[in-house]
Amino acid sequence: MMMTYTIRADPTAADAVYRPRGGCEQFVYSHDREVILAGPAQTGKTLAACWILHLTACQWPAAQLAIVRKTQRDMYGSVLQTFAHVIAGAPVSVYGGERPEAYTYANGSKVWIGGMDNADKILSSERDIIYVNQAEQLTLNDWESLSTRTTGRGAVIPYPRLIGDANPGGRSHWILARAAAGRLTLLHSLHTDNPTLYDDGGALTPLGVRTFATLDSLTGVRYQRLRLGQWATAEGAVYDFDSDVHVTQRDTALFQRWYLAVDEGYTNPAVVLLVGADSDNRWHVHREFYERGKLQSAVVQQIKQWYKEFSCELTAVDSSAAGLIADCRDAGINAIPAKGRVLDGIQAVQDRLRVSDDGQPRLTVDPSCVNTINEFESYVWKPEKDEPVKDNDHAMDALRYLDDATQFGVGVYV
Repeated sequence: MMMTYTIRADPTAADAVYRPRGGCEQFVYSHDREVILAGPAQTGKTLAACWILHLTACQWPAAQLAIVRKTQRDMYGSVLQTFAHVIAGAPVSVYGGERPEAYTYANGSKVWIGGMDNADKILSSERDIIYVNQAEQLTLNDWESLSTRTTGRGAVIPYPRLIGDANPGGRSHWILARAAAGRLTLLHSLHTDNPTLYDDGGALTPLGVRTFATLDSLTGVRYQRLRLGQWATAEGAVYDFDSDVHVTQRDTALFQRWYLAVDEGYTNPAVVLLVGADSDNRWHVHREFYERGKLQSAVVQQIKQWYKEFSCELTAVDSSAAGLIADCRDAGINAIPAKGRVLDGIQAVQDRLRVSDDGQPRLTVDPSCVNTINEFESYVWKPEKDEPVKDNDHAMDALRYLDDATQFGVGVYV
């Protein structure tokens, strides 16, 4: 049985399924070579990007499109859910089941799925449009690598391009620099662009009321970025952390030793960081567990899983968390109580962040560790005091514990 599917060519028509507003409308109709739509959380950026791909796939048979994120595993619970909503009812076949790898349209168009952690499918051939979800998580090198696959060679559509959506990052982010240099069109979205938050008359919807209650509860740099849409770096930041320098992926084969760094929590998040050390003792935060409301047994299970999988030499735990240390040891984990002076630990971590003569820092973070990255960018000093604010410090504390536990060599509990 043939499926009948009709979509309006003009998405701003009165009876269109999707009618973009403001910055989202500019985004939908932009044909510029590189375009990023940036704005606070919940402004409809991702929905607009998904509609760009869907409209293009419907209009241009055999178009080759792609959705990309920094890490592929982060796509399934986020952007692909939005895309599934957009294509609902369309003659589209999904390859890959619950973890889609590609979407094939009846007219031969195809939307590929990939992460920069496994970009071979995306970079192996030319694409008409590549859409990057949460482009602020990519490095400039990632973005430029993708741009080499939207040059127009063999393109089906008349205006191939690289597009993305982004939440604002720090003031020195490469997106701002590239836009200032005229190499990228940077558009801005507002909450009024989202029809689920504001109706056509400009009135706040019930969902809008609930959404703003959440966004208004944010603090510090998260409030500036996700509520106000500002490109902001925390004032009085403790660490000189630059996402272009310190956020990267590294081959696990380079690491000779593995450690776990743990900060106890329940109301506040419990944190477990998997940290690799290479032959030059450069650290890399490879994975993070960052969860609120988790029982201690679940945290110990996570520690045990990574401890065995990576043959970790030790697990650094806050010395005041006696119960957690005991439970780890009962599970056969080499749990080392650690504390150290806060300022000494901060200095040690800052020394690792400093770029060495070879142009590389001694501490890097995998882009999937978004909470650790956020804390590095949000951890601040108290005004006029040589003491940090006790906020955005859970992963930061865990790293201090690890430095304390390893500074005199690897310990073994007795």
